[in-house]
Amino acid sequence: MTAAQPARYCRPAMEAPVIAEIELEALRGNLQACRRRVPVGTSLCPAVKADAYGHGVAHVLPVLAGAGVRRVAVANLDEALALRGLGWTGGIQCFGPMLSTDSEHEQRQRALAAVAGDIALTIQSLPEAQVLSAAAAHIGRPARAEIKVDTGMGRMGLLPENAAGVAQTVQGCAGVLLEGIYTHLATADEPDLTFAHEQLTAFAWLREHLREKIPHVAFHAANSAAIFRLPEAHLDRVRPGLALYGYWTGPEDERPPDLRPSLRVVSRLTAVRALPAGHAVGYGRSFITPAPCVIGIVPIGYADGYRRLLGNQAVMTLESRRGLPRHIVPVVGRVSMDQTAVDLSHAGEARPGDRIVVIDNDPSAAHSVEALAHTLATIPYEVTCLLGQRVRRVAV
Repeated sequence: MTAAQPARYCRPAMEAPVIAEIELEALRGNLQACRRRVPVGTSLCPAVKADAYGHGVAHVLPVLAGAGVRRVAVANLDEALALRGLGWTGGIQCFGPMLSTDSEHEQRQRALAAVAGDIALTIQSLPEAQVLSAAAAHIGRPARAEIKVDTGMGRMGLLPENAAGVAQTVQGCAGVLLEGIYTHLATADEPDLTFAHEQLTAFAWLREHLREKIPHVAFHAANSAAIFRLPEAHLDRVRPGLALYGYWTGPEDERPPDLRPSLRVVSRLTAVRALPAGHAVGYGRSFITPAPCVIGIVPIGYADGYRRLLGNQAVMTLESRRGLPRHIVPVVGRVSMDQTAVDLSHAGEARPGDRIVVIDNDPSAAHSVEALAHTLATIPYEVTCLLGQRVRRVAV
């Protein structure tokens, strides 16, 4: 007797419990907003690391290609190779120190993969450049490199006084094409720009020192905030990150009016229940119904990136249905791993299946990305990057 074979199962076509709608027109508009701020001849290198800040890089790349973007930036080599797998043929810069490892074999393998994938790696020393040079000779094509300069961020890179000599030496390494020298601004989104100016002064000294010695290298420093607040940082290339997706971390009164959030998270009620007064909702009984209440369940939780700290703090929007207007409803009780409760008592008739907006793409909404970040005492980056894989990204 043979064991029974498991039945073949085809996944049915069905709507995901939670959907992140990515508005492509907003992405295009935000890209143009960045372009309007920089001089002609300054190129854009959008950051698409962390799955395009949680927005779904597979949806973002075609927008960038269609808008004429020729170079993007990622955090590590895995992300860079994934872009090649998605069909991106333009330039790719790796921010992370991919050649900083204590394994010479691993270092060689990474260098070979980068050269084979035509990916520019950030290097921090002459020995790393020599590893790239060997990889270029082995594969028979140039190795692309960028040098990071630490002007005050303090995470990685060469100090300006050391970067000049290393850059000139790297420029002379056989098979290594030095494409860029860059720095990162630590306080470009802070009200006080004094330190940002100090960083730019240090970088400007290096740029002037090397401009004639390495005439074809691109110098770049501007992140999203600097694109809008520090014109002197625009240089040869700018790196829009958060702004590409329509969010802002600078002073609120300086929020660019032409930035539009590109993400909206929507779901549907899975249950609607009438509870009596004095009934607990959720773990820890952090919410007790003060009167008879109608409680709705939304199938999103902290496993999906909807933070537990939003319990009894956030709101959602019950969309218009059956002639009733849309209504703001509070989140009540603790957020669970897979479910969140909302109070529908004042929203009119509600049924399972009714559509609900978890994160709104209106920047003024109480449950916009920026508002939720404020509630959580964090930044918009964290709100979007934490959206889990169960949240299906859909281009609209």
